[in-house]
Amino acid sequence: MLARDVLVSGFDPRHWAGWIDLIVPPPLRDRPRWALVVVDGTPARVVKLIIAGDRARGALDPAGPAAQSLALPPTAAGLEAAARRWNVGAVIVLEARALATVAADVERHLTVELDLAAQGLAALRALKARSGHGVWSHPPLLDLVPAPPYEPLQRTFDLLIPDDSAVSVYVIADDRRAIVAAGTAIKRKGDIAQVSGHQAIADLVSEAALARDWPAMTKRLNLAIGERLARPSLTVVLERATIDRLITGPSDTFTREYGARRILIDPAPAWLIGLIGGATVAAVAQRGASALASLLPTAARERATNLAGRARTAMKDAGAHPFALLGFDPIHLWLTIRHYYRPRPTAA
Repeated sequence: MLARDVLVSGFDPRHWAGWIDLIVPPPLRDRPRWALVVVDGTPARVVKLIIAGDRARGALDPAGPAAQSLALPPTAAGLEAAARRWNVGAVIVLEARALATVAADVERHLTVELDLAAQGLAALRALKARSGHGVWSHPPLLDLVPAPPYEPLQRTFDLLIPDDSAVSVYVIADDRRAIVAAGTAIKRKGDIAQVSGHQAIADLVSEAALARDWPAMTKRLNLAIGERLARPSLTVVLERATIDRLITGPSDTFTREYGARRILIDPAPAWLIGLIGGATVAAVAQRGASALASLLPTAARERATNLAGRARTAMKDAGAHPFALLGFDPIHLWLTIRHYYRPRPTAA
């Protein structure tokens, strides 16, 4: 899925910064420091507290008030409170004995022929197995992010993205003066073999022209990608404000933004067209079911509000869902974790 010798080229530093801004949750951007706590003994006690990141304080006294303020064993509420108290975006607590257990488990499953994605999944599975039992974190991403077996992940990737093709994502500034973030991944022989930024095609499509009139320039963008990199199989272009609406809006925001052409997907593979169409039908059905429920007796409301959910489950069970092989639905995962990406309220 990810080649060991993947080529990365053509990235403008501004666009790297743009991707970091998009991918990293706001708490980690606003408070880029993070805390690592190592505990040991029975009863457990803090033996190491490190606060790292922006203007790092480094190691603190494990017997000092900061370390002793963390209640053990850690709880979700206690970790969240510690993050606020220490002014950090993330807290990781490790039991000393768990470090050796996790390392041994990862080593058992790693071989030199595994690609980087498989190695990462092996490490993630080992950490998830100890989550709440020697490894604790805030935000609790270990509990939320799945670690599927590598084979179904590769099969899904092969099913959805053809070889010798390019997948591109472009995020445009709201004032249409520049590109916020851009990247093109090229798949060859089942793996992502190359990742390129806009600089790879900037001589064919200027950043200013694309940003100024991106709805009309998308076809020219695809021609440039095909000429310089690989045949486009999926290209997504949208503005930064649209992403904010996708994060903060209701679950059917994507279908509304797509219908209003504030998200351009061209070319769009058949599976994605079907998924968008199914999502649109489900969104309409869900709104209709909610309206219907308000007119029904209490006993019938639950059946009405579950109408769209049953239809989607049936599609997945029948194998028509493009993510059926994965064992989890990435869309549902996004709806679960997007809470962590909501922008912080601005002070009045």
